[in-house]
Amino acid sequence: MQKGTNMNYLKYWWEFLILIGVSYMAGSVSASTIISKKVKKQDIRQVGSGNPGTTNMARVFGFKFGVITFLFDFLKGFLCALVSKLIFTSFGGADIGLFASYLSGLLVILGHNYSVFLHFHGGKGFAAAIGIYMAVNPGFTAILLLIGIFMLIAVDRMSICAITFFFIEALYSSLYHPSGCWWVTIFAIIYLVLGVISHRSNIGRLMRGEEKGLGIRRKIRSRLGNS
Repeated sequence: MQKGTNMNYLKYWWEFLILIGVSYMAGSVSASTIISKKVKKQDIRQVGSGNPGTTNMARVFGFKFGVITFLFDFLKGFLCALVSKLIFTSFGGADIGLFASYLSGLLVILGHNYSVFLHFHGGKGFAAAIGIYMAVNPGFTAILLLIGIFMLIAVDRMSICAITFFFIEALYSSLYHPSGCWWVTIFAIIYLVLGVISHRSNIGRLMRGEEKGLGIRRKIRSRLGNS
């Protein structure tokens, strides 16, 4: 990237600071904690695996609450990345807009995983990452998500799907990014590292053969048997 282009990024330093603060605070809002406390009168962090995320919500309170949690976290990532992209593109151009969307996404994931409202604990960032990638790379991510649904049914382990998603998105982003936007690879690798860190306990259980399934195939067979 040329020196003049680098200076263009530095030109918007204070706008990026505002973006960092807003994105982190948005990411820190935990839908699972709010829903579990307000609707189920229990703190999701004190039941099941204790993780305030989609999988634990689905296991403890049912599929419906898992879906609601997923959609909220997905929209959190999607809207922050998309709005950032549109705003910064309007006054800085396409490259600045894309950089802003990836930066916003990074802070949303950090906020989600290390929420200021949850004493710097949180979820695992999978649903938020899907939303972010849908904003910055919608075509490939939509295809990957459809494949991921069949993969989830096959393996019945959300952690496997999550880690695979982070890896494939990082690989694709490294190979196919706009000319001159070398930092896309760096952001994608950071997303992957954060995804692996947040799923490290799942990886350990997978290696020991102790990771519990979601029971999706059992539910599908049950529905088909009752139809």
